[in-house]
Amino acid sequence: MFLEGKGKMVEGKSFAALMKEVVTPGLCTVCGTCVAVCPYNVLVVREESFRRLELRELEVTQEIHKSIEELCERCGFCYNNCPEIMFDLRKAERKEFGTAARSELGHFLEACKAQATDEKILSNAQSGGVATALLEYLLNNGLIDAAVTVTTAEQPAWKPIPTVIVDPKHLWQAQKTKYTPAATVIAAKSALYEWGRSRIAVVATPCQVRGIHTANISPKGYTRISQSTELIVGLFCYGTYSYNDLFMKFLAKKHRVNLENISKIDLDTEKLRVYINNEVGLEIHRHQLHRYLRESCRRCHDFTNRLADISLGGVGSPKKWTTVIIRTERARRIFDDAVKQGHVRKETLSNGALEEIKRLAKLKFDEGARD
Repeated sequence: MFLEGKGKMVEGKSFAALMKEVVTPGLCTVCGTCVAVCPYNVLVVREESFRRLELRELEVTQEIHKSIEELCERCGFCYNNCPEIMFDLRKAERKEFGTAARSELGHFLEACKAQATDEKILSNAQSGGVATALLEYLLNNGLIDAAVTVTTAEQPAWKPIPTVIVDPKHLWQAQKTKYTPAATVIAAKSALYEWGRSRIAVVATPCQVRGIHTANISPKGYTRISQSTELIVGLFCYGTYSYNDLFMKFLAKKHRVNLENISKIDLDTEKLRVYINNEVGLEIHRHQLHRYLRESCRRCHDFTNRLADISLGGVGSPKKWTTVIIRTERARRIFDDAVKQGHVRKETLSNGALEEIKRLAKLKFDEGARD
């Protein structure tokens, strides 16, 4: 759907229409944009449903729906800022880069592999720790005053929590991939209004980046998030799974994994590996997870996060390294200075690695178009 959205304001549509067209069919990505732009804070109650284990993440019960409808002023902000309704990838790329990209990788200036030089960051990283190292560089140099990212809860274990971090020493809490959706756009708004920050960096998946972009261009948009964002660090993403499906049903119930003992989850092109106390405790083919893939992810075209300033992922790089795709001049200046200051080391990415990323990007693009 997001390849060719409506792209213009639709009058007379509000939460009821959003519920019917996006939430109920399972197309909601849980980016949080609708909650962030609601001028009446009506949809904050829906965020509570994300945290209730007895509900699926996207389920809005009749009771919750009724309470929203009772408070809703039918302003249409939620509907007209939903990227599943409004987003158009080609228009977005023309706005950001001047032209729509011909390659599934999108526009980029440079591709390389890199890793954090700080051994504490590297030892706790999903791959090369580059996102954490860049955020540390930005905070330490006063280039941002907050980082918007995702941490996890202690109870229930590994439950994703959109989080605002202002102290570099807390960045370790956001390390490691969660593979479950989080309403990151809500945290971006929180950084501005609850934390009083004005220069932020956002670490986000493609659907969350689409939410930020849509809020910036919609006639009923919320431009301050985009205007206050100094850097969008985009993560490669081949799809996410609801917390209940992946952690509660598949890992805890089916495979009897104690969630509190999980130290890392790694999902590559072939295998799901679950690390228990830093040792591989479960290894299975990723095809066993396919039935749990969220419907919105089945329709997504974007593997490498084409609208981010800089895109990061593990594909194409060896263990303990991160693949880096630099897309904007702003990102190149930041990344090069982080290298000069010794926060990050970089090396050339092989042609074979780049071709593998292109192959997966095309596969994701074609699968999204087919579904």
